[in-house]
Amino acid sequence: MTLALISTTRRHTQPDQPSGNLFVYDLELKRIIRKSEIVEPPYRDVDTNPRGGLRGLKGISIEGNRVALANASTVFLYDHHWNPLAYTWHPSCAGIHDIRLQGESVWTTSSRNDLLILLDFKGDILKYYDLRRFDFIHQRAPRLSKPFLSHTQIMEGSVDFRDPRNYDHTITDSLHVNSLVFLQNGDCLVSCGLFRIMTQYGLHKINNLLKKTNLAELLRWLYRSIKKALPTKKNEIPGAKSENKEKSISMIVRLRQDNKALPGLEISGSKVPSHSIRLLQDNSAIYLNTTTGEIIHFDPENDTVYSSTVVGSKFLRGARQLPDGTILIGDNNFLIHFDLAGKKVLSKTLLIDDPSEAIFDINILPGHFELPPESFIQLHKDKLPVYQVDNEKVDFIQIEV
Repeated sequence: MTLALISTTRRHTQPDQPSGNLFVYDLELKRIIRKSEIVEPPYRDVDTNPRGGLRGLKGISIEGNRVALANASTVFLYDHHWNPLAYTWHPSCAGIHDIRLQGESVWTTSSRNDLLILLDFKGDILKYYDLRRFDFIHQRAPRLSKPFLSHTQIMEGSVDFRDPRNYDHTITDSLHVNSLVFLQNGDCLVSCGLFRIMTQYGLHKINNLLKKTNLAELLRWLYRSIKKALPTKKNEIPGAKSENKEKSISMIVRLRQDNKALPGLEISGSKVPSHSIRLLQDNSAIYLNTTTGEIIHFDPENDTVYSSTVVGSKFLRGARQLPDGTILIGDNNFLIHFDLAGKKVLSKTLLIDDPSEAIFDINILPGHFELPPESFIQLHKDKLPVYQVDNEKVDFIQIEV
């Protein structure tokens, strides 16, 4: 029996509605056998982003008898009986995507400020990489990618990036750091999923200033009204890929053990972020080109592309290799089973009826693990209460670029 853990994120959810779930999917029975209510991230009530944003359940990491789950800004640690062991968050870590357990700490991709952060479970940063500080990034990215945080600001968390009111969105999330994998030699590959382009910079500045005023609710109302007025194509997924987006690039960055960084595999023509670097059993790797719906199979040592195969049409994100070598891939609310050796899709299953709820990450539940609880909210109320917000004053960043 093979069970898959699948995290999801729901678009266009109101603050009082669940924004994601954890599912357990039985591959033999081909059905969901458990749906778990998640601990919601903080500040959802002030997040005006109708897509994903600071919502839902994100990365899943399993190491030995422990499993870690992340929402947009907090990582929760459990044993194989799903007893809560700890949780951690830091003001400098937000917009989490992929995570990776490493002993008593966890690597987190912080897309909100383009950081890769190693956190312990006391809430301290042990190490970090600011992807904006590499020269080859500046050569390929627009002006919005230059560094904007000091070492002290990052370590002390003087800006709480979990709260969208605390920073100027026109200068954040310029590279969309969203995935990582460690190679056998200790090098780390990091996905800069999308180098952001912003031609209407002035309008975005005005929009972000209005978000901090009493007009924030008006902005949300205007957005909903415009969306209702515009024609919707048949089978269009709310908030997913759009044909009128500008083209940019995705890039994998190699972080060597000597702390030097090198540019790696690059994807041109990206309209939405690419996702999910995964190391395979034969030490080759895959990367999901979400714009084209392709799975890219490549050599992580020299970036040679072995194959690029179209497998999806909606929004590729989340991937995991099964023991038999085949691969599970998320395509919005569909689960794809892909034979990489034969380069063919074995099956495509509608996992969730609601197209606004999309797969985020996939992992395999080890055989000695119990099923997760039906409600992580109740679990933490009973065993380990969660506090994700404090009342300390934080700074608002105003930086000219």
